Amino acid sequence: MIYTVTLNPSLDRIVDIDELIYDDVNRILEEKRLVSGKAISVARVIRGLGGHTCLMGLVGGYNGHEVEGRLISEGIVCDLGKINAETRTNIVIHQRRKKLQTLFSASDPEVAPPELAILYSKLCDIPRDSYVVLSGTLPAGVTENFYAQIITSLAGKNVRVIVDADGEALRRSVMARPFLIKPNIHEFGRLVEKNVKEVKDVIENVEPYLSHTHYIVVSMGARGVVAASETERYHIVPPKVNVKSQIGAGDALVGGLVYALSVGSSFVDALTLGVACGTASTLNAAGAFPSRDGVENIRKEVLVKTI
Repeated sequence: MIYTVTLNPSLDRIVDIDELIYDDVNRILEEKRLVSGKAISVARVIRGLGGHTCLMGLVGGYNGHEVEGRLISEGIVCDLGKINAETRTNIVIHQRRKKLQTLFSASDPEVAPPELAILYSKLCDIPRDSYVVLSGTLPAGVTENFYAQIITSLAGKNVRVIVDADGEALRRSVMARPFLIKPNIHEFGRLVEKNVKEVKDVIENVEPYLSHTHYIVVSMGARGVVAASETERYHIVPPKVNVKSQIGAGDALVGGLVYALSVGSSFVDALTLGVACGTASTLNAAGAFPSRDGVENIRKEVLVKTI
């Protein structure tokens, strides 16, 4: 089983209008409601590949009920704790005529200590030999030590923890010795406190961190990923595609990567599937994930370079 953890999901209302007119009525042409969050996107990809996953995290209020209901309707197994605060919402306005997009994002809910403690207890009960994906931002009331605390608490159960985070939460997670970290190139630069732009910059800076984690995977958008372990160094390059949306590509990468590792694939094969999933996701509108056939077609064109 692969457990994905989201502490800060959102309910997104996506509204299409012709053009935004101030001080007048704007007619909605189309409206969609979607659930978003990094760990949720990871869970969708794992499920699409045929894997078994359980989504854990926190939701609250009427928005939280809708989030949970929509996820269950998608077929995602959920074990979500409840908070008193309302799950955050995003309103996205698309202006079709001008081809502009505007995002209105509500503030994060605040998590009370007893609510966090209940989730922590559930996470500590995750069975031995599982995979756990910790990804996304932490809401108000949750310390930046939280991911590190989970890694430490699961250390004696051979649970493989994958962390996709930024800033201090990532830094503290690394010191707790996770199984794998997956920053993007900007997040990796903040971790090492250097200006990291090229493949060689990543390779030059991974060594000190490999004593704390088995694998480091740095995503670089259309340039693919640079990945390292104690004995391996790779640059995985995707084929060129017509990108519709880059939203969720990094999460699709994580989903493919952890799924492959969970079924016993080698590191390089897992990277190849992850890059194929991330690339295939860019061919669709935001929130839409690729078919397995689409992933396999792209996987055949992924280039593996040993560094």
